[in-house]
Amino acid sequence: MIKHVEYTPEGVCTQKIIFDLVDGYVHHVQFVGGCSGNTKGVAILAEGLEAREVAERLKGIPCQGANSCPNQLALAIGQALREEKEG
Repeated sequence: MIKHVEYTPEGVCTQKIIFDLVDGYVHHVQFVGGCSGNTKGVAILAEGLEAREVAERLKGIPCQGANSCPNQLALAIGQALREEKEG
């Protein structure tokens, strides 16, 4: 099953996070805006990994206070997994 996600983060420089969940794995992560090198690095590192693991590893990483683009990706993945489970 493929779920395309477009998430609007809060409290960070990135304006949008886009990715696909394919059978519980993260693919095609894109950050719109934000620190280019950091967000590209996070996107590449998350590629092909199990979504729950990515969310657990990135949750709570600080940058802007207690928030960051990786933390927002973790929240986006968590939300998508909950929606997938409910739907």
